[in-house]
Amino acid sequence: MAPYALRWGIIATGKISGQFARDLLVDPSSREVSDVSHKITAVGSRSVESAQRFIDDLKNPGEGESFSWGVKNGGLDQVKAHGSYEGVYNDANVDAIYVGTPHNLHYKNTKDALLAGKHVLCEKPFTIDIEELEDLVSIAKEKNLFLMEAVWTRFHPIAYAVEEVLKSGKLGKPKRFAADFSMDYDLDSKPDSNRFVDPALGGGSLLDMGPYPSVWAMLLVHRNPHNKDQNPKVVNSYQSIYKRSGVDLNSRWIVEWNDVCHGQLTTDLSAPGLRENTAALQCEQGDLVVEYPPQRPETFHIIPRPDRYLGSIKEKTTHHHPIHKGNHGMSYEADEVARCIRDGKIQSDRMPWEESKVVQRWFDSVRKNGNSATKDMKGSAGQ
Repeated sequence: MAPYALRWGIIATGKISGQFARDLLVDPSSREVSDVSHKITAVGSRSVESAQRFIDDLKNPGEGESFSWGVKNGGLDQVKAHGSYEGVYNDANVDAIYVGTPHNLHYKNTKDALLAGKHVLCEKPFTIDIEELEDLVSIAKEKNLFLMEAVWTRFHPIAYAVEEVLKSGKLGKPKRFAADFSMDYDLDSKPDSNRFVDPALGGGSLLDMGPYPSVWAMLLVHRNPHNKDQNPKVVNSYQSIYKRSGVDLNSRWIVEWNDVCHGQLTTDLSAPGLRENTAALQCEQGDLVVEYPPQRPETFHIIPRPDRYLGSIKEKTTHHHPIHKGNHGMSYEADEVARCIRDGKIQSDRMPWEESKVVQRWFDSVRKNGNSATKDMKGSAGQ
């Protein structure tokens, strides 16, 4: 049987959209996939010329580029350049829309695509606030359309491997958790229009970087077999402010899962993260530590507790689960979208709406209890 081919429309032509598009064109067999495939049939930008440049760049891969496979095998044969996002929404040759626009536009772009009858994969953070997200979910249900937040890390090989360790029970019950995404971004060298600097774009560390410590909180604690609390809440938070524009330079928040553990999550634009510890789950019998970077790690360690408190884990073991060669890592989430749409699902079991809502509520709490320029930012749901 031929693989199910999903026809994608891409809106916005920035760096992240380019990376997603290239991953769509990589040979699925390179990641051991044979049941689904992808085509890009429309690209939307603010002008036809910009959309066409994006397409031309894809059609002219450099020597040895893995996405040349898709170019040679029809992945761009039907692609059309549109001078507006609406052109992509209304393109009859498009099944699903990838939303790669700035944070503050996610709600409008996703809503417009859903109302046009398209399935949607929206970049993170899903929305500015929980009201926007709940509205999008309501529309997806009403229209019977697939909708998912593009938390690509959940679909990487390491995420499945970690899940198997937790299911085995050998680590025992969680005791505490910490995760961090930090980078020395040098905001002073960036223009006022930079997406991290400009509060109107949802700037600062929280919304842009927060999904990554959050994904490990969800994978290691929330989805842990020991957890029954499906609505963990932020019990404390703190933000440092970047004075020039008022956005958060760093954010720290503590989440409580009732009867399981607390977790400390951190985002920071002023310092690099720890290479060998981007996320750590400490349990009764030993610890699971994920290496940097949080968005695309390939290695984790299972580590014994200190001698004085030694549990059943006696020796450190290292587990390496790399992204398949030639893939940047966004191809896996695209495969999930294709399978769900093929099977008539409107949400992913691995990235369900309720778990996106949990994380969105964390962001709302941290932002509203802080003192950044985005503190009172409201979404446009209901307007």
